[in-house]
Amino acid sequence: GIVLLTPSLGVHQRTLPPSPVIAVLKTLSRLLPSHGILTPIEHSEEYSCPPSSTRNFSGRWPLSTANMLLDLTSNIIPSDILSNRVDVLIEGLASLLVIMGDRDEVVPYDSVQRWFDSVTKLRKNTGEKKLIKLKN
Repeated sequence: GIVLLTPSLGVHQRTLPPSPVIAVLKTLSRLLPSHGILTPIEHSEEYSCPPSSTRNFSGRWPLSTANMLLDLTSNIIPSDILSNRVDVLIEGLASLLVIMGDRDEVVPYDSVQRWFDSVTKLRKNTGEKKLIKLKN
């Protein structure tokens, strides 16, 4: 089975820049894929274990990464849910546990719930699935 901790299975529309800005950034991601222009900043020092670890990325996300994650969370995952492809993509999964906080400012709980509800066929229909919403 798998465990998903605070999965990126959607995105709050209020966290996205205006569509013209997104269009410009998508174009720039093709021209300058490794540059971080107006992208989120990753602060790995907040979660590195041990704190002195240098294996985690820090700094602005590369444009290509931001573009890929935006496309995944706002287009691909919702499309997979609507076309009933989620079961096909995780075929053979024995069990599923999803854990998410109730105050995620980027990923809406309802998008995680929709994805979770679309998982209907675990291995031989005998697998278990559970969605846990942690209260902050």
